[in-house]
Amino acid sequence: MYLPPNKQLGILALFLYIFTLLLSAAQASNELSINSFQMPNEKAILYIPSSPQLNWSLPINGRISQNQNSKNIKRLDASINLSDSDNVISHAINNLLDTAVENNQTAKLANNAVMHYRKPAQIIFAEGKDAGNYLIPYRGFGPSKEASDIILGEKLKLKSKASAELAKQKIIDETHIKIASSMMQIAMGVGMKDDLSGEQITSSGVNSLKELVGQQEAEKTLQMFSTLSKEINIPDAVFAQRAWDVTKRQDKLKTVLQTAIENDPVIHEIVKRLHKYNQKSKFSQVSANVIQTTLGAASLTPSFIGPAAKLALLSYIMATGGPEQCKLLKQLYLDKRFESRWKALNEESHLALENYQIAVLTKNPVLLACSEAIISEISDSLTAKEVLGTLVMPDKQKIAKNEQSTLN
Repeated sequence: MYLPPNKQLGILALFLYIFTLLLSAAQASNELSINSFQMPNEKAILYIPSSPQLNWSLPINGRISQNQNSKNIKRLDASINLSDSDNVISHAINNLLDTAVENNQTAKLANNAVMHYRKPAQIIFAEGKDAGNYLIPYRGFGPSKEASDIILGEKLKLKSKASAELAKQKIIDETHIKIASSMMQIAMGVGMKDDLSGEQITSSGVNSLKELVGQQEAEKTLQMFSTLSKEINIPDAVFAQRAWDVTKRQDKLKTVLQTAIENDPVIHEIVKRLHKYNQKSKFSQVSANVIQTTLGAASLTPSFIGPAAKLALLSYIMATGGPEQCKLLKQLYLDKRFESRWKALNEESHLALENYQIAVLTKNPVLLACSEAIISEISDSLTAKEVLGTLVMPDKQKIAKNEQSTLN
């Protein structure tokens, strides 16, 4: 039966789309077969309970192992390594973060979006849309507009898994900074010798923390610092040290931030994801140029060879990760995730070091202990000892025991 050329092209286009969906389904089923073994439930996706090995957590593609080594990252899980954070303040920060994320409705929306876009049907549908847009660019100016929105941060629509993961991580990073800042405010007030000024500063910190975690958790935090102020013993040599000059402070900040970046699983794994794009072998680069050029030229021929070449080109592109503009958008989202985590680490490093110096100059033992704990948290205890010289935080089990006896 003879069909006009336009109908032949229509049937072929439909076949191309169905074939692309099948190819996408094969890729998605392969990805899901890896993640399904590690996929946590919805509640666990939103937050993971704190522990000395597992803190500041935001799982992205699976449950985080509690024996995870930050030097040997297996999968993307948006967490900060705090395996050395065994003091009571670091433990409290992690518990407060869990509570704050639970109470944050925006975090729940972002979490639901991540769960939605992880569904097999959504993965297939997303890759099918990418393939369809490659054949027929129906998105128009959409990709370039989305890229500008990502770069400027003017809009962040939860329209894909990458955008939902970015929104979720930004909430965690920003919340952690707010909690650390509020705790330092409380620590400063509790440790001040001037009772009137101390009460005002403490009240300000408690109110800020209450907005994030509620009245009960804020009061528990105040009680924890009050107990700590009675237990902590700062050597006189710590308060006798000289103030850091500008150069020394910059060197210490650089050391803390560099260690934090080196130990952070999120940054490690974002870099690992990006390396999929820029660490191609010479053979794969040359073969991609040859294959795409050959099939692209062949697809322009007016005979049946043209549509067949177009089908082959589409199959090759989808098998290698999708169209280039889709890859670029994914890289922009990863870049913003990298930037969000770097800002969090940088801001808390500044905050901790600055308040440590204030604590030394004003002889505030509680603020000094809190600053030390945060430095240990974002880097590690060895770096904190190198930068600060002396660590003063007592063991959390002792503090917890004394706090319990006080409450009883």
